[in-house]
Amino acid sequence: MDVTIQLRAIKKGDDVILHLKDSEGHEHDKTITTLVNPGSKVTWTLMENSDIIEITGISPKNGSANIFSTPPQPVDGSKDWQAIVCDEQSGKESYNIDFKYKDGKDYRDDPDAEINPPGK
Repeated sequence: MDVTIQLRAIKKGDDVILHLKDSEGHEHDKTITTLVNPGSKVTWTLMENSDIIEITGISPKNGSANIFSTPPQPVDGSKDWQAIVCDEQSGKESYNIDFKYKDGKDYRDDPDAEINPPGK
């Protein structure tokens, strides 16, 4: 099952955080845990009026395993990013999303992905 995660930036005081919504119905500020299956495609896309200029990087958080067999990368001709989840990985891991806010500054947030065991 492929998953789409939509992103929008929200300014809270001096901080800029992500509001995330995935195609499984999870939605929250700062972080969500998205359930993915081994081998599935994950697409990160910007919501309408997201206040994000661009996603500048997606990578495993320090201390977390790399859950992607194909690393997150920009999709040609769009502002989306995509990756493929490892076939033999399971468990819950955190990753970083780096993005450029409408003020031109770079920010980072760190949602989680939980991979179902192979064969589920």
